[in-house]
Amino acid sequence: MPTDRTAYAPGADAAPETRVPTEVQRRPLTRDEARVVVAEIRDSPKITGYSPAEWTGGRDTFALVHGDTGELVGALLVHHLLGDWCEVAVMYILKEHQGQGHGRRLMRAALDALATSGKRQLMFFTPGPIAVLARDYGFRVYEDEAAYCAQGPSRWFFLKVVYKLQWRWSLYRLREIRRKRRVLDCDFTFQLGVLEPETARRKAEEFRNVTT
Repeated sequence: MPTDRTAYAPGADAAPETRVPTEVQRRPLTRDEARVVVAEIRDSPKITGYSPAEWTGGRDTFALVHGDTGELVGALLVHHLLGDWCEVAVMYILKEHQGQGHGRRLMRAALDALATSGKRQLMFFTPGPIAVLARDYGFRVYEDEAAYCAQGPSRWFFLKVVYKLQWRWSLYRLREIRRKRRVLDCDFTFQLGVLEPETARRKAEEFRNVTT
């Protein structure tokens, strides 16, 4: 669920793309990188949280690094679900790099790579700039889970049973949800977006044509 619920918080910055040289690498984070990302996310009331083990190899991870120094700028984590779904579970830009458009750069690269998977893509986020970013990349945005589930019983079954059973399979995540509700007064209310495979491929092609 809470993509983490994903993390689309202030750390998921949707400003115009920066000119600072960056590179997106599809790889696990190092332990040191994961330690920094997890520590910052623990302070966010808008992100539930993925464990260090998930960032360092347990999930499909994209790292945005400074093109000259190799320093980590941000990271995006994908949860590949059973069936023909995957979830863009967390996108986070480190505090010192926020507000410079890095989130847009990172998401664009990740979605371009995922477009070839043929999977539907799911994403949860808080209302605001990230919703605009999601629509820009072709996601159909729903106000909440109820709005999505109202589209039919198969959607209810996927979201409420298939998805949540997989997402909750983490003691770390369950502990973080309880802690943040108690300490940060989080209610974890999210919008959600769904990106169909055909739309993902079309959008990826459109963006490639713009840059060529």
